[in-house]
Amino acid sequence: MSIPDLPNLPEVSGQSKSGLSYHIMGTVQQTVAINLQPNQVVYSDAGGMSWMTATVSMNANTGGGLGGMFKRALSGATAFLLDFTATGGPGQVAFSADFPGKMLPIDLEAGQSVIMHKHAFTCAEKSVALDVFFSRKLGSGLFGGEGFILQKLTGPGIVFAELDGDAVEYHLQPGQVMQVEPGHVAMFDASVTFDVQMVKGVKNILLGGEGLFLASLKGPGRIWLHSMTVSKIAHRIAEFIPTKSSS
Repeated sequence: MSIPDLPNLPEVSGQSKSGLSYHIMGTVQQTVAINLQPNQVVYSDAGGMSWMTATVSMNANTGGGLGGMFKRALSGATAFLLDFTATGGPGQVAFSADFPGKMLPIDLEAGQSVIMHKHAFTCAEKSVALDVFFSRKLGSGLFGGEGFILQKLTGPGIVFAELDGDAVEYHLQPGQVMQVEPGHVAMFDASVTFDVQMVKGVKNILLGGEGLFLASLKGPGRIWLHSMTVSKIAHRIAEFIPTKSSS
C-alpha cells in the first residue's frame, strides 16, 4: 500500500542521516509528516499525534521503565510516550504545532544533546534518548516559571521541535551571554550554560514590566528562541475580554 499524496500546502522535504524522510508543511502553523518504512519507529509525548495511515501502529510505553515514567510525571511532562511503527508496509504519521509557529528538524550525532522546553518537543526517532533535564543551578529550578520544564534529547537521530512564532537562532561564542525573558527560551545545545536570575534593580522590578526573572544563556553553543509566547498572547487577548461590572 502506498503513502497518500501530500495536501496542497507549501512544504520542505528532508531526510535524516539514518534515512528517515519527512515533509514540513504549511507556513503559519506547521505540520511535520514523517514517512516510515517497515520497522522504522518515531515517538512522541502522549497526545502528540495528529493523523496516521492505517499501516502505522501506535504503542504506549513508559519511556524508560517505571523510574522514567515517575520522573516525567513528577516534572509535569506526560508519563507515557507513544511509539509509531510502520508494520503493514510504508506508512506516514503527522504531528502538528499547537500554536502558530515553526517546526524545526535537529539531526543529532551519536552522543550529541539538545535541551528544550517540554512544549517544544514534538517527536523523535526511537534511537534518540529522552530524559528530564535538571539544572544544577538552584535558580533555574525554582524560578523558571510554572510549567518551565526542560527535557534533554541525546542522539543519534532526528528530533522535531515546535517553536512559537518565528524561530530565532543565535550561535553564542565561548563566554557570550544572552539574557532572555524565560518564556522565549525554546531550546539550546547541551554546551550552553543555563540559569534563571532575578532582575537587578528595584525600579526595574517594579516598573520594568518584564517580570521578576530573566533566563541567562552562556555560550558556547546554539540557542533557539520563540519570537512569540503563549503567555503574552493570552495577556493581550485578556484585554478584550469583558469583565463583569461591580454591583
